[in-house]
Amino acid sequence: MDKFSVLIVEDNLLVSTTVQDILTDEGYRVECAETGKSAQKILSKNEFNIVILDMMLPDIDGRSLLTKWHKAYPNIVIIIMTAYGDVSTAVDCLKSGAYDFLTKPVDKTFLLKTLSNCIDHLNLSKKVNVLTQLTKRETDTVVMGEIIGKSPILNKTIDMAKLIAQSDFSCLFIKGESGTGKGLFAKTIHKMGKRSGKPFVELNCSALPANLIESELFGHKRGAFTDAKEDKIGLLELAHTGTLFLDEIGDMDVTLQVKLLKAIEEQIFRKIGGTVDVTVDISIIAATNQNVEKLVADGKFRADLYYRLNVVPIEIPPLRDRIEDIPSLSDHYVNVFSRKFGKNIEGFTKTAKEAISNYSWPGNVREFRNVVERGCILSKNSLIGNDELLFPDIIGQESNNSDINDNLPAMPLAKAENLIIKAAMTKAKGNKNKAARILGVHRTTLYKKLEEYSISVTDFI
Repeated sequence: MDKFSVLIVEDNLLVSTTVQDILTDEGYRVECAETGKSAQKILSKNEFNIVILDMMLPDIDGRSLLTKWHKAYPNIVIIIMTAYGDVSTAVDCLKSGAYDFLTKPVDKTFLLKTLSNCIDHLNLSKKVNVLTQLTKRETDTVVMGEIIGKSPILNKTIDMAKLIAQSDFSCLFIKGESGTGKGLFAKTIHKMGKRSGKPFVELNCSALPANLIESELFGHKRGAFTDAKEDKIGLLELAHTGTLFLDEIGDMDVTLQVKLLKAIEEQIFRKIGGTVDVTVDISIIAATNQNVEKLVADGKFRADLYYRLNVVPIEIPPLRDRIEDIPSLSDHYVNVFSRKFGKNIEGFTKTAKEAISNYSWPGNVREFRNVVERGCILSKNSLIGNDELLFPDIIGQESNNSDINDNLPAMPLAKAENLIIKAAMTKAKGNKNKAARILGVHRTTLYKKLEEYSISVTDFI
């Protein structure tokens, strides 16, 4: 069970301690407050899933808090607890927004059953909220977490995601450039699906060497190798009944792919150094920003694993292919960061709007989000201007009608990308890290593009 948080508001120390001990033993994260005032202070600083509220507090009537909190914290489930319970009191509390009613002394079995029902209610509400976001249209704008827009290509992708989430899929392959939102799609599909409320476990396959990834995935027994000083539970086992998200799977070592394929097909594996089979029930979501078909052709990715993972494919469009979504994204992120930094920022100046609309966004939505955040931090006025955007130098070359900018519209995308990368490498004098910063992409993305286009660093030094 994921750790759900509970706030107990009860002035009787014996009662609150008893309930706290029961819930802590069951894996809940629990805090206690003895008065309405102290409870309000805790709620204003921390997030809780459930509140168990005593009706008779020393400083305020529990029913007034119930009415207040039900409006102020609509995502919190409130359970009333009192020693003076009767049918009429219970009915009144339920009408005022309470989820359920407990009487003292609290029965352990009934308490745990009530909280179990609360968790089912919270998980269902979460799924409904996600589905509502997916289908919500405001001036034809679709919202899916932070994936926002009204372009036909994005709407088609979201409709596909909704369809996938309705099935208990075995494997899903998400493709898309770096920064397009592959991880967000993966999490949202999990939350919408039949495994919602179950574990969602992530592994970035490009972040660790092969031997560590194997240990992370499958776990190991104590003494299996030099540094294995104790047993380790692998991510496959941690994801049991839920979803395992393998990000950047194109970077996984080929030798490890064989073992992963067997585990996916049979849902059985052994820990490193282990002798006992471990059985799991999981859905697999894999993602990559690479051309997997080319990796397969080059012998860098196993064809059988690719076909197994590619049961249900989905491709996230790059931001440059859905430029009509820029205004919606702008409004969203300006609102997010304006609130975060306590500013009253309304949007962008006319020239700044033109700049963000004309830029190709090689780093996609991730880069766009970072640029807007930077603009909100630096802006001293209600509108963000070009000076606050601090676009990479390469954009300055584009916006100043350079030769590259003049010719880009008539070029194939690959050729334009090649030229932009070479321009950035020229500007950075062959420094790959600096060139990546200029382009607004992760350095590993640039390294792969340099290899893809056979661009040599020595040509720019």
